[in-house]
Amino acid sequence: MPPCSAALSTHQRRVLRTSMTQESQIMGHCNKITCQLSELLNELQCINHVHELDERTLKCDKFIRTHSNIVCDMTSCDMVPGAVQMALSCDCVCIQSTCFRMLYKWIPKLDMLRMKMLKIKKMCSESVAGSGIETCARIEKTVHKILNLKSASH
Repeated sequence: MPPCSAALSTHQRRVLRTSMTQESQIMGHCNKITCQLSELLNELQCINHVHELDERTLKCDKFIRTHSNIVCDMTSCDMVPGAVQMALSCDCVCIQSTCFRMLYKWIPKLDMLRMKMLKIKKMCSESVAGSGIETCARIEKTVHKILNLKSASH
């Protein structure tokens, strides 16, 4: 069987190459956010091991202050122009599968991870004095759910 790009025009090869590069970047974003969530969970679990209530409250308040400014990378995920139309109109399996993965796997996953990060940021910024421990507990529960969903999808 000839390689995927053998029968493609120069323009089609360029679109395929650009789409695959974009897919790699989105995968990288997903992995980066997942690592960030794992670090958050680890930080929260360390806070839970503190037995002194006053010290735990201080650590929770510090955690909340730190993460109320969490960066949620909102890099555009628009498909490479013409890629979807090309996937629908040509019989190149490589272009079709790249578009399919982007549209139905990676872009929705990245959007979901970003929304969860924004939720955590919002929880931190809405936290009022004295409710730090409860906020940290809610964030920990949220992060657990996200990471469990991710591991279940593999």
